Amino acid sequence: MTIGPKSVIIVGGSLAGLMHGVYFKRRGTDVVILEQDPNPIRGSHQAGIAIGPAVEEFLTKYDKTGVQSCTPPMTVRLAFRKQPETKRLLKSAGRNQTSWGLLYRILRANFDGMASDAVPNPPSAREEGEGRVQYYTGQRVTRLEYDRDKQVVSATFVDQGDGKEDTMTADLVIGAYGGRSTVRTLLENTYFENQFTLSFLKKSYIVSYNIPPDTPSFTPGTRLINWVWYSNVDEASPAMAEILTDIHNRLHGNTMPAGLVRPEVWNRQVANTLPHMAGPLAELISATHQTAVFVTKVHDALCQAPVLCDGKVILVGETLAAFRPHFALATEQAARHCLALAKVQEGEKSLDQWAREARVYGKRMWLASRLLGMFGWAGGGSFSNHYVCMSRSW
Repeated sequence: MTIGPKSVIIVGGSLAGLMHGVYFKRRGTDVVILEQDPNPIRGSHQAGIAIGPAVEEFLTKYDKTGVQSCTPPMTVRLAFRKQPETKRLLKSAGRNQTSWGLLYRILRANFDGMASDAVPNPPSAREEGEGRVQYYTGQRVTRLEYDRDKQVVSATFVDQGDGKEDTMTADLVIGAYGGRSTVRTLLENTYFENQFTLSFLKKSYIVSYNIPPDTPSFTPGTRLINWVWYSNVDEASPAMAEILTDIHNRLHGNTMPAGLVRPEVWNRQVANTLPHMAGPLAELISATHQTAVFVTKVHDALCQAPVLCDGKVILVGETLAAFRPHFALATEQAARHCLALAKVQEGEKSLDQWAREARVYGKRMWLASRLLGMFGWAGGGSFSNHYVCMSRSW
């Protein structure tokens, strides 16, 4: 094993930050995670994510909980408007899905021994040969300073609660703070059973798939159907302002939490599109009450410089490349970054090679996610849109 950093600060305590934190902890490095969210356990909004080969490899190498992390493989299928039959996209394609909250709890258990309903008996927070770890919530990083003479990076951060400012110094800083941040009657319906379905409608599309709840549970009847509805809306249009104006007449900048969507906005969205949906999807959408829907603008981003300050600051996950969420590759990308960075630490590849591979993969997936979005909207407009997301028991 080559000599790596003795101390690491990770800015961002989501999945990308936790994966890198677990890796460095396992190799004996002291790790501090600074997370802006003040909650001791981050809320998941019942978000669904895909488990790809890199995530599977990471969990095989570093997960000590033994907790099942995802559903069985799902086929990828396409649905067109009211057609009741779905078409399989690729004969060999399969996707494992899970919930953000479940994977977060598994990673927290491995990082700092956090117990939860998903992992009631976590592994020891620190075993022999492992580094010391801390997970600080409510901490917003405001400044990074690189001391070239001492070869260290200082991170200045502010406590969101009392406003107190503090500074930490480490050999390496990892930026992992992101790009910004069922109905039981359908139980036997093959439209949703173990499938990742892309339903193409008129200038909009809906992605739907099964995920476990955060608890977790993988038994049919206890899982969720996660669906995401994408529509193209001009950024500066009155329509965008109307969508993001809540029941209290307050205009939101990017995201409107569940419970605040105005009934007339949701009812119009459904009324305009429901007649064009296949029966199972229409039933799912009809059973969704507007109080359970949240709305958010979709953003993507691409950074061309993953390594800064002579290799002392490294950008990973959505901090480097944020894809449109219909690709569900954010966690897979973070795992790829972590596994490849491990090879750098072990002397199997150079940091320049890591950066080049990260840039190429990021740009390729960034472009592909845009292409799929254009296909879904039938060529509709520039990229400025919103999506609504909802999960229900299934």
